Amino acid sequence: MKRDEVQRIARQAFVQLVESVEAGKSETLVNYLKAMARFHRYSLGNAILIRLQKPDATHVAGFRTWQRLGRRVRKGEHGIGIMAPIVHRRKTGTGGDREEDDEETVRTFKTAHVFDISQTDGKPLPEFARVQGNPEQFLDRLKQYVASKGIQLKHSEHLAMAEGVSTGGTILLKQSLAPAEEFSVLCHEYAHERLHHQGDTRPDEKKVLETQAEAVAFVVSYGIGLDVNTSSSDYIQLYSGDRKTLMESLERIQRTASEILAAITADRQADRGLQIGSAVVAQAA
Repeated sequence: MKRDEVQRIARQAFVQLVESVEAGKSETLVNYLKAMARFHRYSLGNAILIRLQKPDATHVAGFRTWQRLGRRVRKGEHGIGIMAPIVHRRKTGTGGDREEDDEETVRTFKTAHVFDISQTDGKPLPEFARVQGNPEQFLDRLKQYVASKGIQLKHSEHLAMAEGVSTGGTILLKQSLAPAEEFSVLCHEYAHERLHHQGDTRPDEKKVLETQAEAVAFVVSYGIGLDVNTSSSDYIQLYSGDRKTLMESLERIQRTASEILAAITADRQADRGLQIGSAVVAQAA
C-alpha cells in the first residue's frame, strides 16, 4: 500500500474513533459496567485464597449477587471460602443541629463463601465489545514486524484478567484469543512498546497511555478491514479518555499506526493484502 494511501486510512480511522468517543458510552459498555460493579474487589489475602481453591476462577461473587445478575449456583457446587469482615457501626456526632456520623470498625472476621461463574447457570453476563473479522495474513505479518523490532512475543494463560501485557522488550498475549482479537491486542501492546518503553516520552497518566495504545490498535485494525465496532471507543472511555486526550496525542497515534500499516500492507507477491487495503481506501473515500 502506498504511503499516501496509508496516511489517508489513518486519518479516516482517527476521525471515526473521535466521533465514536464523542458519542458517549455505548449500550454495550453501560451494561458491562453495571454488571462488573456487582463484583467486589477482594483483598490480597482473599485473592490468594480464591486462587488456591480455584485457580481458574474468573468472576467471583456471592450466592445472592449471582441471583441479582440472573444466574444461579448449581446444586452440589462447593463454595470458595474467603474471610469477610464483621463491621461495627456507632454514631459519633453530638446531636442537635449537627448531623451524626457513622464510624465503622472491623471487630473480627468470619468465613464466607463465594462462587465462580463456572459454578453457575443462567443469563449470560454482558461482555465487553470485541474486534471481529479475520485478519488473515496480516496477523503473521504483524508478528514478523514486532519481531523485527527486537521484541519477543510470548503466549500465556496466566495473565489474570489481562489479554496482553507489554513489559519493555517482551509482549505477552493471552493464549486463547481469537485471531481478530489477537491482532488488535498485539497492536495495542506494540504501541505501548513503541510509545511508552522507548526514550523519555512516556506520559504520566494511565488515561493517556491507554488512549494512545488503543487508538493505534483501532487505526491499524480498521486499516486492514476488521470490524472494530465500539470495542476501542469503549476501552478508551473505560479509562476516562475523551476527544481532548485523543487530539493531544494525534501526531503520535497517526505516526505509529501509519508505520505499522505501511509495514504489514507492503505488496508481497501481489497477495490479498493489497486488495483488502485498497477496498478500505475505497470505503473511506
